[in-house]
Amino acid sequence: MKPYQDALSLLEQDPLFSQTQVNTAQLAVPEEMFNGWQQTLDLLSEIVDTPAILIMRVTEKDISVFTTSHHPDNPYKRHDTESLGHGLYCETVIQRQAELVVPNALKDKDWDHNPDIKLGMIAYCGLPLTWPNGQPFGTLCMLDNKERDYGRTFRHLLARFQNAINANLASLYQSAKLFHLNQILETKVQERTQELTRLNKKLLSEIEQRTSIENSLQFHKDHDPLTGLANRLGFVNQLSQQLSQPDDLSTYVIYFGLRNFKSINESYGYVVGDKVLQLFSQRIKRILDKETLLARIAGAEFVIAHRGKNPLELPLIDSIIQTANIPFALAEFSIKIPCCIGVAVAPTDAQEASELMQKAGAAMSISKAEGTPYSFFNKSTQTNIERRCLLESHLVDALKHQELSLHYQPLFSLQHKRVIGAEALLRWHSPQLGNVPPDQFISLAEHNGQIIAIGNFVLHTAIEQAAKWLSQDPNRRFRVAINISPLQFRDTDFADYIANLLSLYRLPASCLELEITEGVLLQDEQLAQHIIGRLQALGVRISLDDFGTGYSSLSYLQKYSFDTLKIDRCFITNLEKNEQDRELTRAIIAMGKKLTLNVIAEGVETQAQDAFIRQEECDFGQGYLYGRPVDAQSFEHDYLSADNE
Repeated sequence: MKPYQDALSLLEQDPLFSQTQVNTAQLAVPEEMFNGWQQTLDLLSEIVDTPAILIMRVTEKDISVFTTSHHPDNPYKRHDTESLGHGLYCETVIQRQAELVVPNALKDKDWDHNPDIKLGMIAYCGLPLTWPNGQPFGTLCMLDNKERDYGRTFRHLLARFQNAINANLASLYQSAKLFHLNQILETKVQERTQELTRLNKKLLSEIEQRTSIENSLQFHKDHDPLTGLANRLGFVNQLSQQLSQPDDLSTYVIYFGLRNFKSINESYGYVVGDKVLQLFSQRIKRILDKETLLARIAGAEFVIAHRGKNPLELPLIDSIIQTANIPFALAEFSIKIPCCIGVAVAPTDAQEASELMQKAGAAMSISKAEGTPYSFFNKSTQTNIERRCLLESHLVDALKHQELSLHYQPLFSLQHKRVIGAEALLRWHSPQLGNVPPDQFISLAEHNGQIIAIGNFVLHTAIEQAAKWLSQDPNRRFRVAINISPLQFRDTDFADYIANLLSLYRLPASCLELEITEGVLLQDEQLAQHIIGRLQALGVRISLDDFGTGYSSLSYLQKYSFDTLKIDRCFITNLEKNEQDRELTRAIIAMGKKLTLNVIAEGVETQAQDAFIRQEECDFGQGYLYGRPVDAQSFEHDYLSADNE
């Protein structure tokens, strides 16, 4: 900019030059400059994701659309004109010569009658465009049909474009002056050659400035704004270039995600969650060399592309695992989040970037499902994927073909030494696939939406069966426990549905216990409190399942009114070997007693485990030691008939 200013300062010392007036209203924008503005408008519209970005030009009486972004939802057309004096956004920007941001005109009493509202444009951000002599050219503005303040980054990009346009206007203005002073320049050609050369260079540099803006916009298009890492699009482009290199190195695509990250956002807030992602990204970058590609794909999922000859690349995988296991210290929080990893290798598994990512992601899903630190894509991975697709295709008709049934596992009273209830457990026997374990098809049902219909089947069947058993002996103390899916619990009419079933089968509400996990409570705390309250008002018992394994189990005891705690089987399994698990189990039982909650120990399989929970005065036990899950007929014969005797 300085050479340009130096050249002009020499000319401005001439009285004729300073006295020359330019009629800016008659100055035309060259086609090349106009096309450059148009290209930048369209690119900016794509990055900001807003329907309308306009360059407006003003006259003494009206203001018109000089050019506008090409967007299907943009109501403005080139040459659209409005007279001044009607409270337009842009008129205010020109009068004040300052930025104007209106997040929502409908909520702003100063703007709720603005003419642009009729076009659906309620959000506005505009900057003034000015000739060097102080005369207004018009405005550069963004408009949207939904509320938004456009944020610091997008407003900064708009300001950079404003500077470029004002520089273009300065060039046009000075070029016009130079045209009018041609005679002066002819007499001083030798004297001003160097200055004019510099001025021409400055004019050419405007193209470079526009290119710089476009490069900046392209960077935002290819990168994640939170972490600064490449996004999916940027990573695929870089990986494709890497795969095209002719050498004998393998490319390892390592796809990894932070386990249960949604619980972090729900428990600590999205600000803390975003900070964890930023810190994690920085830690991962520090363990990678400059040639290794790193990107954030979505949410808490990342991907690395590393070239090398190591057949397994275990050192790098171990480094990622160790990095993820380092706790994050944020204010009063100390958060530790393990990760699951999937790996695919080129050219063995695939040779195309998107396919490599897909297979690495599939391997990560296997790692997550099996609880292993990492998994390499192989034939087994492909088999698991195909198995999942096969299960899903058969599950669609399983309910209609009556392939689903319930088994019942006894709930044993440690004090009275007898069976006082049962947990209803879903079973699937497919004529084609045989017996399919619940952990293989429940998640599929939740994924494809079948869990609502299947859950209703479980409720109907279990409540009807419990009512039948109770009718055989009305004095029998008996209750049935049923697991509830998070998707079922989102239904605001769920409590009414339960009430109707209890009425239909004439089962007392106290004989029904609904088991929910932390996943149910994470969705919507207010809705969960409302539904739990309505169910308990009916007399239905509510049990918190898998207690002790979540992020916020203790806080849930404070927020919600439960009747029962079920100690997760992982604590019971290790009672005989792990002192810490014994102490935790002892503490959970004692806490349940203090809170007047019934406590159930799950997964009891040995006499030693039974002796421990009896000693700690646990209320109930459930596990193979007391009885395996069996069908309704066998349960009645093995437990209820014996009980009658």
